Amino acid sequence: MLKITTGIASISILFLCLFSASSLAQPADKVLVTLDSLDPAVTSVLGNEDSLYIKVRYESEVPLRFQAIGMHSGLPLEVGAIKNPAALHAPGNGEALVWVSYTNPTRVDAVGVIVMDEKWQKLYTLTKAAEMKWQGFSADQPRTPAKWVDTLLRSEQRKIDYFYDPSPNKYGLLYDVVFFLTMISIPAYILLQLHMLWRYQYRWRELAMIPIFPYLILAFYMLVGLEIDESLKVTFLFRYTSLAFLYLVALWLAKRFWQNKLGPPKLYKPPKA
Repeated sequence: MLKITTGIASISILFLCLFSASSLAQPADKVLVTLDSLDPAVTSVLGNEDSLYIKVRYESEVPLRFQAIGMHSGLPLEVGAIKNPAALHAPGNGEALVWVSYTNPTRVDAVGVIVMDEKWQKLYTLTKAAEMKWQGFSADQPRTPAKWVDTLLRSEQRKIDYFYDPSPNKYGLLYDVVFFLTMISIPAYILLQLHMLWRYQYRWRELAMIPIFPYLILAFYMLVGLEIDESLKVTFLFRYTSLAFLYLVALWLAKRFWQNKLGPPKLYKPPKA
């Protein structure tokens, strides 16, 4: 009987040890991140060379990346945003620095910090209230960041320059190309729109006028004094103008290849008396 009891106890201890080991392995994905400090810490008006800095404290058993983005009414503001490169941070306890700035007039009421794993997969987003406004041009006197900003900036740069990153950002070049093409599409759209309004006739001219109407609606809103956030205007102009340009290119191709296959336009003829 004593041997049976001893055997059962030994097996129980063995299972307990295995369970304990598995329990300790499970929190490998344990991630604790807090937003510690902001700079500037109070409501401020910033030039387009000034950034909003956020000190991040983390405790993690897996490598992490962090990136900041301005927000307004709960929505991220991507247009004109310049964000920190998301350096890879080793597991353990530590501090990180994230920052964001804007090249166009933008007002934010919060800042979001995206927490990502080693392979750039988003884990979650933390937000912190921050009333900031970028005026869209250089300030007369650029502000001096807090002392902790300079220390963490050097630390982040060392991680980027000297630490091995097994999963570097593969989409940086793609984003740069898309942004460059978007910038080019604005003057290209204006030139193509004027060309079509001047040279096209009949139904082709009517089709070429379609992209103008959203601009007229936006101009009406501005004339009657309805408030639209500057960042929303810029977002609309960037994204819609690219689509309008693609529409006009498709219309130009259609006219070039199909015009000869269509009959002449049917002009109105008054009925005979």
